[in-house]
Amino acid sequence: MLRTMTAEQIKGRVRELGADLCQIASVARFADAPAGFHPTDIIKDCQSVIVVAVQFPVSTLSSSSPAAYTFVRNKLADKIDSITVQVAAELEKLGGCAVPVPSADPYDYWDDDRRHGQGILSLKHAAVRAGLGKIGKNTLLVNAQFGNMLWLGAIIADQDLEPDTLADYQTCRPNCRICLEACPAKALDGVTIEQYKCRSTSAKYTAGGGGVYACNLCRKVCPLRSGIKDYS
Repeated sequence: MLRTMTAEQIKGRVRELGADLCQIASVARFADAPAGFHPTDIIKDCQSVIVVAVQFPVSTLSSSSPAAYTFVRNKLADKIDSITVQVAAELEKLGGCAVPVPSADPYDYWDDDRRHGQGILSLKHAAVRAGLGKIGKNTLLVNAQFGNMLWLGAIIADQDLEPDTLADYQTCRPNCRICLEACPAKALDGVTIEQYKCRSTSAKYTAGGGGVYACNLCRKVCPLRSGIKDYS
């Protein structure tokens, strides 16, 4: 007989493994996903998308060294990937089909001319559909509690799980242009990001040959970086 975990049991297990947030979106919420990047393109019988989030320490933004920011970013990617792989394996042992989505590389799609990459699923849009927040003008997810300081992962599952309520709070003010004006590459227009311009400024190599993320201003200058409670 097929055994299952409820939505609440899955969320509890995810938090037990070290995540800060976990919410669920039904596959029906992905009707407008681009062709080739829909959850059913990953597993055809997908019923639910489990979205997992880990807090990005705000103190990291105070460092003058891009190496520190890059180090934390990479460790968080490893942490959240470990969580999603573990939970997906546990769901499979119960008889289901569950596939973890990479929190960073590798990309399924890459346009070298535009330096534009896309993962197998847009994690920030999955997070919106799971009720974890809304997309800000800096194109980052903004969560009520953690602001834009979250790293995301997800699990595509064939189990029909209870979805969470969508976020209904305001994030960016209509007239706010702080991140747009701070971006040294002018890569933001308030709706999308031009990856070629962004990568030309943010993707660098040290003299020793190590890759670093040299710019995080869109995250750092945002009034919502630590949540929306003080944004009035």
